Amino acid sequence: MIGSLSNPSTIVTTFSVLDDLVALLQLNKQVSGRKPSLTVSETATISLIRSEYGIRTWKGLYQLLKNKFSSDFRLPSYKNFVLLMNRNAKVILVLINMLLQINRKKSGIIKMIDSTHIPVCRNVRINRHKTMKGVATRSKSSLGWFYGLKLHVLSDLSGNMLMIRFTTGNVGDREVLDAFLEKLERSIIIADAGYISNNLQKKAQMKGNILLTCLTKRTKKLASFLDICLLNLRPRIEVLFSILKERLGLITSLPRSVDGYLAHYIHVIFGYLFKKAIS
Repeated sequence: MIGSLSNPSTIVTTFSVLDDLVALLQLNKQVSGRKPSLTVSETATISLIRSEYGIRTWKGLYQLLKNKFSSDFRLPSYKNFVLLMNRNAKVILVLINMLLQINRKKSGIIKMIDSTHIPVCRNVRINRHKTMKGVATRSKSSLGWFYGLKLHVLSDLSGNMLMIRFTTGNVGDREVLDAFLEKLERSIIIADAGYISNNLQKKAQMKGNILLTCLTKRTKKLASFLDICLLNLRPRIEVLFSILKERLGLITSLPRSVDGYLAHYIHVIFGYLFKKAIS
């Protein structure tokens, strides 16, 4: 267990762990041109500091680093700082994928899947929003209409992410589950009624999986006591979404580019995964 990143000694330990991982995965390759002020390892550490302190803006994070961690990092100008955080987010995706693979290997039989909407702006500003115009779509969730993306997550009972996928808002949940099933074997997958599909049931069974979905009024079979107990576990994935949104600030409308939006999501996901890995 590494501990809180508010402790200077913990920052050194965290950086050392990340630096070893980056070196092992050969992620710190220098491209032609001027050497950046922050390495991938330092960027990843700063990303975790952002998550630890619950800071939602780059300006707030930059000010914190200047005030409290000026001796730990050689900070560039604010503009270059934001560019580096956005650019290195693509490299942090490799670390995220590694953490997801580790979580899948140590996960139990029972897994949960769900999706959550990620609006990129308020509905009243949809017609004026241009940044994510080529990526975001308008769709409807259980909370009403939104304009943005969807985050699909497969997790275990402890809230560890096993698989994730970002899609446009109008992509169906069953389409993503169909892709996830390619990598799942001998699992009980708990889902809501939006995942009911005979084709998915058959595909799940081909690899020894059981797809357990909530029942609707049209469902002709009765749920067993075990089914009800398992389905009652499904709200745990809602806790995961709540942490991402409320505590880590997944939803934002501040970025001024598509890369900025995607980098924000990557840093939030990385902070959540790393925190769970060391807890």
